[in-house]
Amino acid sequence: WVDVSAGQFHSLAIKSDGSLWAWGDNGLGQLGIGSSVTQSYEPVQVGGDLDWVAVSAGFNHSIARKANGTLWGWGWNQYGQLGLQSPGMPSPPIWQYTPYQIGSDTDWEKFSAGGEFTVAIKADGSLWAWGNNQDGQLGDGTTQNRLSPTKIDDTATWESVAAGTSHTAA
Repeated sequence: WVDVSAGQFHSLAIKSDGSLWAWGDNGLGQLGIGSSVTQSYEPVQVGGDLDWVAVSAGFNHSIARKANGTLWGWGWNQYGQLGLQSPGMPSPPIWQYTPYQIGSDTDWEKFSAGGEFTVAIKADGSLWAWGNNQDGQLGDGTTQNRLSPTKIDDTATWESVAAGTSHTAA
């Protein structure tokens, strides 16, 4: 195992061969196994890709990065925490049962899945956030939810970020 993350009721991990594994509760698709199985008591492989490099398990959603710098999300999306809103889409899906690429950017470096939101840093050091913002956890000076990655700050070179239940530290 080379990376692991524990969420509210599920866990994610990556093996040294780049395969992605998940276990625990799957009631809202947070395992990413494309099934309605409500839970898995042992690790199950998520798809067949072998290029995963980092994972973060949130409350009921999961975020992972591939070696090419793309960011992927799956699980519960009620507040936009998967960042799946795109032009022309009337509203994002409430849940996603398999990994889905978040936008088309290939420069994501660090990220953290929080309670019902996600925060991330790009290669240029800019800070981004999306999802539930009722407590101001996205750091954009509002309490407005964001359905897709929103740039929060690019005036500093952010190096790390961590999301809690309803707060962020960077």
